Amino acid sequence: MTAFKDMDMLDLETLPGIAKIVIMESTESTQEMARGLALEGNAEKTLVLALSQTDGKGLMGRSWESGCGGVYMTLILKPIIGLRFLKNLGVLTGRVAADTLKQLYGLNTRVKPPNDVYALHPQKKKYLKIGGILTESASINKTPNWILLGIGINLNNAVPLDTAVSARDILKKEVSREEFLEAFFTEFWQVYSAWEYSSQSKS
Repeated sequence: MTAFKDMDMLDLETLPGIAKIVIMESTESTQEMARGLALEGNAEKTLVLALSQTDGKGLMGRSWESGCGGVYMTLILKPIIGLRFLKNLGVLTGRVAADTLKQLYGLNTRVKPPNDVYALHPQKKKYLKIGGILTESASINKTPNWILLGIGINLNNAVPLDTAVSARDILKKEVSREEFLEAFFTEFWQVYSAWEYSSQSKS
């Protein structure tokens, strides 16, 4: 495991609900790395986390700006649910991200289905993209063998200011990536468990 430089005082190996964490200073794409790990049979709740990405992707293969300072991660999940419920997970995860940004930093956020998180820029008086969610799955008999849940959040990274925004841009100061991760996963697992249970009961 390679640790980030200049990490805040939080033991990332104790993030809520995470069984295994793979940390890199830079990678082409956390989604690509997580896919390889999933194909190798890595356990559920393995998290791939990078300080930056050189070839990050969003929905429909669109390029995702992934400079230093943001949160770029992919979580391997193995819920026993039908594929038709998968799209709901992306929206729910977006809401968790939006809630976390609001609770920690007071940002005015909203989710734009299927996978975008927006935050209000007070000076520009408009909502700009601050995060995105990407889901991918491999299935057997219409049941996911595994799901890759990709999450990108603009915290302290530089972004195209005409279309995107970061927490740093709004608050005029840097925020703790580690604080965000701990708060995000604390809420995420509650939402995920409810989603998985509801999906199973409807199958």
